[in-house]
Amino acid sequence: MLDTTDAVRAALRANDELPHGRPRTVTAEELVDAAEQFDDPQLLAFALLELTEAYEYDAEQRKLPVVFARIAKLRKEHPDSFGDWENHATDWRYKWVAAALLSVPDVPLEAVRRWHGELRAHYLARGHDLQPYYARQYLLAAHTGEGVQDAFELWAGRWRSRYSDCHACELREQARHFVTLGEDERALEIWQPVFSGERSCSEEPHVSRALALLPLLRTGRLDQARSAHLTGYRWARGRSAAAEPIGLHLEFCALTRNEPRGLEILAENRDLFDRHGDPLSRLHFLTGAQLLLSRLVEDGHGDVPVAGPPGAHRTAAALHAELRTEGDALAARYDARNGTDAVGAARRARLARTPLFAEPLPLGLRATGPAPAAPRPAPAATDRATADPAVGTAPDGPADLAELAAKARELSVTNHPDAILHWNRIGALIEAPDHRHPEDAERSGLGSLAQLRAELALERAFEERTSDEEAAALYAGAAELFEQAGLTARALGCRARLAGPTGDHPGDLAVIRELRGKIAELAEDDAPFGGRELVAVLQLQANTELRAVFEAAAQAGGPDGPGPDPAALAEAEATLDLLYAEAARHGFPHRQANARLLGARARFLAGRHQEEGDAFAEADRLITEAEQLVERAGAPWRLTQVHGQRGELALYTGDLATAERFLRKAADSAARYGDRSSSVARVHDGLGRAYLGLDRPAEAARAFTESAARYDRNGDAAEAVSVRIMLGQVLCCSGRADDGVAVLESVLLEPAFTGLDVREQAQTRLNLARGLREIDEPRAAAEEYLLLADQVAGFEDRHILTMVAAEAAAALAAAEQWPAADLARQRALDSHRTAPHPDAVFDMLLRQARHTAERYDPDHPEAADQALARLDEAAEVARTAEREQQDFSSGCPDGTLHDTRARTLSTLRRDEEALAEMERAIAAFAAHGPGAHHGRAESIRVAAVLEANRLDRRPAALARLDAAIAMFRAADAADAAEPLTELRAHLTRR
Repeated sequence: MLDTTDAVRAALRANDELPHGRPRTVTAEELVDAAEQFDDPQLLAFALLELTEAYEYDAEQRKLPVVFARIAKLRKEHPDSFGDWENHATDWRYKWVAAALLSVPDVPLEAVRRWHGELRAHYLARGHDLQPYYARQYLLAAHTGEGVQDAFELWAGRWRSRYSDCHACELREQARHFVTLGEDERALEIWQPVFSGERSCSEEPHVSRALALLPLLRTGRLDQARSAHLTGYRWARGRSAAAEPIGLHLEFCALTRNEPRGLEILAENRDLFDRHGDPLSRLHFLTGAQLLLSRLVEDGHGDVPVAGPPGAHRTAAALHAELRTEGDALAARYDARNGTDAVGAARRARLARTPLFAEPLPLGLRATGPAPAAPRPAPAATDRATADPAVGTAPDGPADLAELAAKARELSVTNHPDAILHWNRIGALIEAPDHRHPEDAERSGLGSLAQLRAELALERAFEERTSDEEAAALYAGAAELFEQAGLTARALGCRARLAGPTGDHPGDLAVIRELRGKIAELAEDDAPFGGRELVAVLQLQANTELRAVFEAAAQAGGPDGPGPDPAALAEAEATLDLLYAEAARHGFPHRQANARLLGARARFLAGRHQEEGDAFAEADRLITEAEQLVERAGAPWRLTQVHGQRGELALYTGDLATAERFLRKAADSAARYGDRSSSVARVHDGLGRAYLGLDRPAEAARAFTESAARYDRNGDAAEAVSVRIMLGQVLCCSGRADDGVAVLESVLLEPAFTGLDVREQAQTRLNLARGLREIDEPRAAAEEYLLLADQVAGFEDRHILTMVAAEAAAALAAAEQWPAADLARQRALDSHRTAPHPDAVFDMLLRQARHTAERYDPDHPEAADQALARLDEAAEVARTAEREQQDFSSGCPDGTLHDTRARTLSTLRRDEEALAEMERAIAAFAAHGPGAHHGRAESIRVAAVLEANRLDRRPAALARLDAAIAMFRAADAADAAEPLTELRAHLTRR
């Protein structure tokens, strides 16, 4: 009931705690109505000011000037009802009105300029500096395109003042100015303080991340662009006032060929289609969405369903037409109002942008949109050194069908990555409605139409992205067509592949062996393609046998089990020997290399179960022989697999430098020859793990990102999600928690995530919760911890529940969810008694002590009691761990405990006690030895701050710092001395 002024004030305070958006705005409107029933101008002023803030941050620029007029009138009639806060808030909102008027094309330009004059006169009358006025003048000039440089210099050259926009926002506008001029490097330099966190606000660096996407891409800073998209969009998602940033993220997806990701963003923000309160931001959103849709339409995906305005179903082409019409009309209204073409020209320039890459830029996310990337045109040459790097394809090749088929067949024999591109060109020709097969096809070597169609079907079945069901249909069709063409060996080879293993089926060895026998007879009779199909089916048989061997070993105990059955493994290796011999007899050295690589992998996998022996050395020897055979075959593109397998072997044996070298060579080979096979995804996966072991997290993240993207393109969802989990973990643990959280949040939504082992799922959620805690989102972290607690409640390792409950309790306290925090703490303590996890519980109690002290006013009677009680509990946890010899790795728990108690006492304004407690911390860290140098230095730093700032003992603080700096330098611990040196310089300057 809002029937008293106190009730309305309480409701206003409660509404102020809500995030900006439609619910807060509607409530703010209702509270203005409630305030009007009382004769209380101050209450009404407060309600109106809160409403203007709601409008400003909910994209309701149309409504804002009307409400502000009421505020101005109220202040004129009741000046005594406006205190310092109300006056400051009112003067600040003059700038908001200027921006709101500019955003609405129905407002004449003369009215906008008139308001600028009103702002200037008002600020002069109130004694304010005019820098904010010149900032608005610049934004007006940038909008109309008139006098931009002069206006920029008048604004940017002035000192900031009390009513200037926040420093981060001003840097954003300055950087945007140079982006418009095409000076990307200068813009990014201006943005540096924002991106480093030196300057920030509620909107920054998030909006700047969206604006910087294009210059980051244009300057080749792809890792930074990827990060800006991941973290910037996560903030913008679902925000009504973020229409412009969301439009820029849509543009990013179009320019990086991530159209499916763009469609996801469009679907997540379809409510923006119904928002008309900020027309200028709406225009930016419509333009970004139109650019995305234009890519789909131009790539032949205009009939793909997309998310448009709620209430109707639309295709990409239909929505594109709607957005083009509305966007052009809205831009024209601005240009008509302004008397220039600046808005329309800027929109046309954006829409004219084309993709910057030949293939999608890997983002580390799985895009589930329905529109696949348009197929690349097939190159005709095989040497990628001659390819155009901008598009990744070589010049046009043979136009004659017979020559094209001859080239495609030549490439297929050695499994060249470009073979399918040539076959796709053949498919486009022979599947055309007007195709007439040459009468002399048999005589010219082209072959019958049935043969060509069979070869095409077979090559399409080989593609990594072809599903098992599609491949089976293609093999069956190819077999029938080969029969029609009189190529029996090839038909039998297709039927053998039909019996081969798939994702969830081990294959039918009996059928494969039977068909191999028939093909061998044809090969002995020199039947066409007999030798080629024999070695191909022998390789299929070997693959199937090895899979059966190692799947049985996995079921018998996995890495800790007895290993593969010796007899079954010997049988598979006999098949490999036969494959090697037949490939040599029929002149297929690349198949000989395959036999050696398969043999090396078999030795490697078997060797992991042997404590002694030379299995790994034998595997390395076989890989070396395979490399020689590849060179003899003149098929350097096969080196991708050779180097990749050698790198995997080195990675397993712990030789990280060798692993990195060969995996890097494999990746380079794949890039040179356009290899898109699943083996390349494994190469980048292994490369990421090697970099991780070498403590090079940035390179690891890049490799995992590439690996996940390749697994996605090949349809291997389970491997892709596992790699993305690694990527998220690396990012979270290397100072890029914003990026890591974005990746891990997307992982939890992937269908393949539910198919992972429950422990891997739990670890992923734990990493996400910790990442959310790291980026100061404790409420979201607490939600993840609570979900995780339910998930691990049934684990046999009960200490895991203790850890999760403890971390949940700390997060809930940070989120100020006190009843839930108390319950979680008790749950953690109860679990700790039977399943100890002293590190987690100790840390939780220390965190809760600090948060509890910050919860209350220092004079509150419960503040000290509750905070110090948590510290007493932490001390008991440490004593119990020592007494019962529990696994406790919290460094120097005594020092940490005294340090936290000192900080808690300082929060409670008990400074003398805090200093005495910090002395105990310093002594405890000193007793612990060199391993506690950093903890000791931090305690010394806090003690000096207490002395200098709280207790007015600056000479004592400086003496303490001088002694500590000298001590650490003498101990060769310069990194521990560095923060103390910085503090001393700061105190001396003061």
